[in-house]
Amino acid sequence: MREYKCKSRSGYVLIKIGALLALMLAAALIAAVPASAAERITETVSLANARKNERGPGYFWDNINDTLTLNGLNIETDDEYGLKLPDNATVILVGDNKITASKVALLTTGTTIFKGNGTLTLTAGEAGIMLADPTTLGKVSFLSGRYKINSRGDGIYSDKVKLYIAGGEFDISSDGYAIKGPTVEINDAKVKAKGAIYSFEPLVINNAELEATSISGDDALQTGKEFRFSNIKLYAGANSGSAAEVPDRAYSGGAFVKTTPTYVERKYSVVFGGNVPAWVDYVVFLGAGAGIAATIAVPLLIKRKKYLKRLEQLKAAK
Repeated sequence: MREYKCKSRSGYVLIKIGALLALMLAAALIAAVPASAAERITETVSLANARKNERGPGYFWDNINDTLTLNGLNIETDDEYGLKLPDNATVILVGDNKITASKVALLTTGTTIFKGNGTLTLTAGEAGIMLADPTTLGKVSFLSGRYKINSRGDGIYSDKVKLYIAGGEFDISSDGYAIKGPTVEINDAKVKAKGAIYSFEPLVINNAELEATSISGDDALQTGKEFRFSNIKLYAGANSGSAAEVPDRAYSGGAFVKTTPTYVERKYSVVFGGNVPAWVDYVVFLGAGAGIAATIAVPLLIKRKKYLKRLEQLKAAK
């Protein structure tokens, strides 16, 4: 077998450089191909009756822990539903995730928790998220994550399930209600809504950054009972240009509503300042309290001990 050798060291170097360039070009071509093109799902993903671990492009269902991790999920389907979840599920968002369906992008069937640092974009014809449960015991909680909802109907709709938004960021654009449910509570979250927000039970907004615009000209915030506002400044008006602060948060209507949170969690020490964590203050205060208690208690104990000793002496003298 004939062997070919480079006639010079420079020729060998050129071959190595050529091979390296070829590898770099191949890597660039692979990176240029959209990952979602190979991971696109074109039919409903139903986990509503899952009885074992299930894995697919962009998702993994851990059946033992009732946990669904979404990481790069891309559902684009003409089916009525995009993703169906089981009762008592916890959804963890990682990376960018998208669901598009003709009727409902995401269907929950009972109590569900959403959290994570990823994003979830939902596009649907009737509801971006529909909360379903044959009972009135279900509740859906959003703890963190970023959500973008586009719907020709309602953004988030629930007939019986209670909705608690306790964190995260929401950008909802709907032709109906942005949020509609029997119980709606928004705490420590950021919500931008095109469409009104309705709760049959008292509508609770606490320490939230909210901007809601009713597309029909009706009130942006609606309830069948009462409003319960806390730790916010409330602005309302016919539109964003005419919105003014509402004294004592006594909201009486307005197609545009904006709230700004007023409670700021203290993270650093007031006593020591700088980057010293706030818990150090509590330790100092507890230590000071213990010192004061000891200052009072120790003399009392000494006095009582002397009293008991004197009492024993008197008894012995008799």
